[in-house]
Amino acid sequence: MKKQCTYIGSLLFLALLCRYSADCADAVRAALQLCLTSAIPSLFPFFAASSLAVSCGLAQSLGNLFSPVMRHVFHLPGCGAAALFLGFLGGYPAGARMAAELWQNRLCTKEQAEALAAVCNNTGPAFLIGMCGCGLFHSLTLGIFLYAVHILSALLTAFVLRPKAIPATATASALPEELPFCRLLTQSVLSAGRSCLMISAFILFFSVVVCLLRLTGSLSAAAGSIAFLTQAVGLSDIGAQSLLIGCAELTQGLSGLTASAGSVPARLMAVSFLCAFGGGSILFQTAAATEGLSFSRCLRGKCVHACFSVLLCILFLHLLSSALPL
Repeated sequence: MKKQCTYIGSLLFLALLCRYSADCADAVRAALQLCLTSAIPSLFPFFAASSLAVSCGLAQSLGNLFSPVMRHVFHLPGCGAAALFLGFLGGYPAGARMAAELWQNRLCTKEQAEALAAVCNNTGPAFLIGMCGCGLFHSLTLGIFLYAVHILSALLTAFVLRPKAIPATATASALPEELPFCRLLTQSVLSAGRSCLMISAFILFFSVVVCLLRLTGSLSAAAGSIAFLTQAVGLSDIGAQSLLIGCAELTQGLSGLTASAGSVPARLMAVSFLCAFGGGSILFQTAAATEGLSFSRCLRGKCVHACFSVLLCILFLHLLSSALPL
C-alpha cells in the first residue's frame, strides 16, 4: 500500500509538472536567484569555517572551555559547544552539519551527534533581526526579541531532549591527527561546496512544490481548513496561507507575513514558530548535510523547538507588552 501511494504520488507530480511546466520553470528561476544571492553567500563561508574548525582541533579547544556546562547541563561533550554557537550564528543547517562532522571525526557518539544536531540547527541573527525584525516588522527591537526567543527556546529544547548519560571527560586521544593546513583547507572548501549544492537542490525542489500547491488550489483549501485556529490568534487568510507555505519553504512563507497577514503579536508568533521549525525544505537540507544521523530525531527536535518558541513568545509578549512596539 505504501509503495502504491508512492507510485500514485510520483505520477501525479509528473502530471502537474507537465500541466504547469512554464510556471514551475519560473519558480525554479526565482529559487536559483535566491540561492545565488542569499543562501550560498551566507552559508558557504560558515560551512567552510566549521569544517576547518573541526579538522584543525579548534572545536576541541572550545570544548575544553565549555565542557562543564555542556556535560552536566546538556549531557553532551564539550566540543558540542562549537556546533551550538555556530548554529546560533551561521544559520541552518551549519550547526547540524558541524555536529555530524564531530561524529564522523569520532569526537562524540552517534547518539550525542543526533541530540546535538536536533538543537543546533537554528537561524542566525542576520536573518531574524535583519529580514524578520527590520524587514517584516520595521523594528530592530522586535528582531532582537525574536532572536532572543529563538535562542532561549533552542537551549530549553537541548535541555529537555538531552541524552540520559553524562559523557565521559574528553581525553587527549580525541584530538584529530595533525595535517598540513593546505590539505585541511582544501578538504573544508570542497566539503562546503558539496553541501551548498545539496541545499540549493532542496530549495529549488520545494519552490516547485509551493508553486504547484498555489496553482492547484490546495494551499487555499488547506488554509480554509485551519481558518478557525489562525483567526483565533489574529491571523488573516493571507497569514494562514503564509504559515502553511512556511511549513514547506521558510523564506516564501515569511515573506507573506506582512501587515495584511494579521496583528503584530499574531505575526510574531507565526514567525517564531516557522523559524524554529524551519519547514520541509530546511529539514531535508539538514538531512542531506547530516547524512548518517537520524532524521526522525532531528524532526522531533524541531517540533519541540517550535512549540517552546511559540510558548516563550506568548509569555514574553505578555510580560514585555509595554516595552515592545506592538
